[in-house]
Amino acid sequence: MKRYIYFISIILFSCQDEITLDLPQAENKLVVEATIEQGYPPYVILTKNQGYFDPINSGTFSNIFVTDVESIKVFYKDDNDLVVESKDLELIPADLTEAITGEPYPIYTVNDIGESLDTTTNNYNYNFSQAGRTYYLEIVWNNQLITSETTIPYPTPLDCLWVEQSETAEKDFKCDIRALYSDPAEVQNNILIKSKRIQHYERNKEDTTSCLVENNQDPIFKLVDSGSDILINGQSFETYFPQPSDNGFPTGSYNTYHTKVCDEDTIEFKKDIVLIKFCQIDEPSMKFWRGLVRQAGTNGNPFAEPLNLQSNINGGLGVFTGYGAVYYEVPIIKGTTIDSEYSSKIIDIF
Repeated sequence: MKRYIYFISIILFSCQDEITLDLPQAENKLVVEATIEQGYPPYVILTKNQGYFDPINSGTFSNIFVTDVESIKVFYKDDNDLVVESKDLELIPADLTEAITGEPYPIYTVNDIGESLDTTTNNYNYNFSQAGRTYYLEIVWNNQLITSETTIPYPTPLDCLWVEQSETAEKDFKCDIRALYSDPAEVQNNILIKSKRIQHYERNKEDTTSCLVENNQDPIFKLVDSGSDILINGQSFETYFPQPSDNGFPTGSYNTYHTKVCDEDTIEFKKDIVLIKFCQIDEPSMKFWRGLVRQAGTNGNPFAEPLNLQSNINGGLGVFTGYGAVYYEVPIIKGTTIDSEYSSKIIDIF
């Protein structure tokens, strides 16, 4: 018996050969995040794809953005397939981008972005972008023509929103945003919800020994959910909008005013103020964003089935989305009810 075990051991150790896999290089493609929304100028963020096994280092973020496109156009046509109006998009300065979004990444937008600004209200009314129109995107990069199209659907508002104490959170200052929505029966709606905290107070993360409280608002919108109305068409129903997490499916809650003891002092945390972006989008865009939601929900699950995002970009990757959007500003105060829309500003579309 000992000889038999010894013989098997020799076989196992003698079969350990070094294996080198010659993995194919990822095809160099442009990754597009393009947006057009009623009343606002279109904007485009461009990056390059990376191979799955490509190294990630300190220079990855700065090197991934594309700033050398030959041209970007957004236009719409009439019933005879003739171009009615076309807009050339240009790269805006990084300091302006950082002032708008809090991040210095490059954004392409129209050069007449300031012409539709109402200086008395700081709101936009960009007539080029209207609900019900189909828009076309053309990008010339590396002698390649990348194209896409999208439609801005007519927005459908929520009936109302309200704030109530979270039933699942352990702390009594944690609250949920709930809403009532009546889905129109005569149209197919594809819904996308985003949110961001435009006010959120917390302890200084870098100096945990101090009692300093500061406003750490979200710089950009985060995705809450996206999907079709196929199961709720024509119905009125109650839902809620959880706070999106940095990684994974959104399940969080929001903070109302509360206090904590710090070094024998009482420090105050102001209420969160949340901006809800409730959108109608077309079906190709919905398939992309729904896939992104599913990927976030299965992140880190070793048994999850791999999922490729469905792109509507011809010759590239990513998405060109037309948003029929309605905004709501929700202060996190228990019992608060919101039944009127929020007049959004240019910073709110990012």
